[in-house]
Formats: sequence, C-alpha cells, structure tokens
Amino acid sequence: MKVEIHNLGVIKELEIDLKPLTVFIGRNGTGKTWTASTLASIFGKHGLDRYFKSYIDGETQQKYPIIDNAIEQFIQEGNISIDLINFAEEYAEAYINDVAQSSLSLMKTFLSSEERDFQSRKISFNLATVKEEILDNVKKYSLEKQISFGSQGKEYLNIFKEIGEKNIYFNIISKDNFFKKIPIRLFKKLLLQEIFQILHSSFYSDVYRFPIQRTTFITFPFFLEKESLEFENVNFDETSNIDLDVKIIFEHSDKPKNKKTSEPVQSLIEILANACIKTTEEREKEIKKRPEIAIYADLAELLEKQVLQGKIDFNDPRLENKIFFQPSEKIKLEITAASSLVQGLTPLFLCLRYLAEPGELLIIDEPEIHLHPSVQVAITEFLAMLVQAGLKVLIITHSPYILDHLSNLMKAAKYKDKETIKDKFYLERTEAFIPQEKVSVYLFEDGIAKNILNQEGRIDWGTFGDVSDDISHIFP
Repeated sequence: MKVEIHNLGVIKELEIDLKPLTVFIGRNGTGKTWTASTLASIFGKHGLDRYFKSYIDGETQQKYPIIDNAIEQFIQEGNISIDLINFAEEYAEAYINDVAQSSLSLMKTFLSSEERDFQSRKISFNLATVKEEILDNVKKYSLEKQISFGSQGKEYLNIFKEIGEKNIYFNIISKDNFFKKIPIRLFKKLLLQEIFQILHSSFYSDVYRFPIQRTTFITFPFFLEKESLEFENVNFDETSNIDLDVKIIFEHSDKPKNKKTSEPVQSLIEILANACIKTTEEREKEIKKRPEIAIYADLAELLEKQVLQGKIDFNDPRLENKIFFQPSEKIKLEITAASSLVQGLTPLFLCLRYLAEPGELLIIDEPEIHLHPSVQVAITEFLAMLVQAGLKVLIITHSPYILDHLSNLMKAAKYKDKETIKDKFYLERTEAFIPQEKVSVYLFEDGIAKNILNQEGRIDWGTFGDVSDDISHIFP
C-alpha cells in the first residue's frame, strides 16, 4: 500500500510503500514517529470512530450511493443485501482517503501536541498493490447479530455475513409475525457502523502501538472496570432519546480508570488491560474455535523461553493488577524488579498471548530499547516470524544490528536448503527467513523519506556509519 504525506511537521513530502514489515530509520526529529502516529490515527479504531461520527454528522466529503439506495430499499421492504465486494472495489480507496482527511482532528492527541496546526497536512493512499488482499479480507469477515427494537422487544434486526460470502444481509424478524419498521435513524447508524467496520478492518484488523514509554507503564499497577454492552439486552423504539454512537460496535468496554494520556500510552495501557481481563481459559476457547490464532500463543511461548528466559503472569485479574516475572521455579519477581529487557518486551508477549489475530498491525517504537546487541539480533528474527505468521509490523529503529540482521534474513530466504543454515541464527528458526518483497526500509532526513533497501537486499544505513566515522577520527 502506497502512502503520500505532505506538510506533516518537519516532513515536507514523502512517499512510502507499506509492506508486511516496514522499517523507519533516521536521526531524531526527522518525522518517523509522527508518520507512524499518522498511520495509527487512520487505521486504528480511533480513525474508524471519528469517521463514523463525521459521516453521521454530514461532515465528510465522500458519499456512498450504494448505502443510500440500500437504506431506501430497506424502508420499503424490511430486508436488504449489500454486495460488499462490489462496495470495496468501488469505494475502498475513496473510503480510506476520506478517513485520512477526517483524522486531522485526532492528530493533536496522537502526537501529544497542542500547539501544532495539522490542517495543512495532506495524506493520500494508493491501493493498487493491495486491492486483492483487501477484497480477500472482506470475504473472510463473518458477522451474526440480532438487535432488538420496539417497546415490546419482539422485533429484531438480524445482521448476517458468512465467511467466504460477498453479501451482508439485514432483515427484520418478528416473534408475533407482525412487521414493525425500525426507526430509520437507528437503522442507518447500525448499517453504517457494520459496513465501515468491515471495510476498515480489511486494511488492518486492528492496530497495536508499543511506544518507548512501555518500560515505564508496564510497571504501574492499575484498576479495571468492565461494562457489558450486549445487543440482545438493548431495546430501542421510535421515542428513544438514546444517542447511539459507534461504541455499540463493541460488546464490552475495558478501560483503566481516570486516564488522560497521549494516544500511544493510552494504546499501551489498553493492551495491558485487555490482556489482563482475558483469562488463559478464554484465550484457549478462542483458539479452539479459531485454530489459526494458536500460532500467536506459540510465538509468545517462544519469546518467553528463548528471549525473556522466564515466564510472565498476572496475580489476579479481578483485583489490583500486577505483572510478575518468574525466571526459575524458585524465584518470582514483580515486574518492577525484573530487568529492563523483560519490562520492554512483556507488552508484546501479552499482546501475542491474549489478543493477537491475523492481519493486525503492530507499531513498535525502538524495539531495541534497553536490549543487548545479541537480543536485538534475536528480536529481529522474532519480528520477522510475526510477519510470516500473518501479522503486519512497522518499527522505528536506531539499531544497525537490526538492519544488518534483517539483510541476513532476506538473504537466507533465498536459500534452497534453509535447514542447513538455520543454526547460524539466534533463534534457529527458518520461519524467520523473510522474503525481500515483504520488507520496506526508509531513511527519514531533510523532510523526505528515501528507500534504502536495494535490489540485492542490502540496506544502506550510512546515517549510523557516519557517526562511527566521526568518533573514530577524533584522535589519530
């Protein structure tokens, strides 16, 4: 997926190609984190929420005649089907560009900047290289809901989409066979939220951010509230004054108390909270229903054993939540007493163990932070394994070890007999050998971003080498 950004802080203009593994490098203050935050503001749930509200309020530029026609048909007939593949083919690019425009109001939150004016920023996406993947993701989406409405609670709006099918269906079901029309305002919101949710998640099914503050916030105990918002327990009628908003998409809302933080830190806290709330038993049930996510639990275990060299656990998810690290059977440490390596990588472990699903985007700011060079090399292999397992990864790094070893992994992917070379690598896994076509690397400098991955798979990280040359020549 290609993206162009203009006038974003120090960035004058850049064009980047987002691959399954995308790497940003460059000196401090060159716009790497701002670019990552911009992408998170668009592709994450905050971008979807903002766009939904803007569209309902009539503040967006893009309109969707297919949806308008479907609403008119539903008013007359009480049931419709919408061809989502046709909808995505026609509107996916227009949709994500309209979301980008709508996300301007989120930028101060995402970049923790009250002073900057982001209205001059321009961003656009070209989906030519990922269109088929997006359509395939739309087909894979499944949905089945029944939402009650009416004063007697005998009428239901049924919403259904099956895996592999292109159509989504909306129809009214009445227990007493008496047809009652659903309030049009309510139906429009319900239809839009489902259509937008499906299309939005076809880019990245979710976005998780791991900011550099992760080594601090992982040590904070926190309290949780859990509120259930089940569709089956909600009634609506024509006289209802409930202001339905996009929160109804979620079955429950898990939020730490009394937070007013920047979006990257907020995203990290949500990862910790949601991982803490979900028990191991619940995750195992999910794995039984969806075997394709078992690989993320396996990768979490590999991270524990081969990188962290110990086990991560909570004390009690119902009380004040503390995270513990157990390096051996006889030793159990609070996370505050664990090494910075453990503190820095525990959020990633929790995300994989309890939350991760295929197609999600992980944005990791400086994965090398507090890591010995040997661990930086191992984590490079691990990140490549995540990509090979169906996740998308964007990292911001200052580590020449990561870049050099990434080149090794791309070269290893070209070997015919990969088993014969795997013992040369830290994790000794051929799954870490990543094809070059899945990787993009960009150097940010002088207000632009330059592709520094050449056709042979070599990464030109001269920005680090220049410093080495400088200090080596201070004394003859």
